[in-house]
Amino acid sequence: MKFFNAFLIFGCASCADRVGPVTPQTPVERQMLGLLEKFDRWDDNGDGELDAEEINEGIQSLKGKPQQVSYTAPQVIKFYDTDHSGTISLREAQDGYRRASEVGEHL
Repeated sequence: MKFFNAFLIFGCASCADRVGPVTPQTPVERQMLGLLEKFDRWDDNGDGELDAEEINEGIQSLKGKPQQVSYTAPQVIKFYDTDHSGTISLREAQDGYRRASEVGEHL
């Protein structure tokens, strides 16, 4: 009976929807994941949103690093800012990562 219960628990867990680890497949996805990883560091005023100045400063901090920065703050905001507030919330950044295939249309 214990074996059956363990099997049932692991079987259900393996079928459940879960986030799991995120593995970027393209250079664009790697850059987008980088934004998510750096979100709190770039949010200088701690309001939970990135504005153009914070994004610019963040981009400037990446200059000279191995990854190529091929975008500007206005381009980033245009892509991620779905509520047109002029800033990017963490939720918008997360949703933007899911729309990575649309980047060519915006950047």
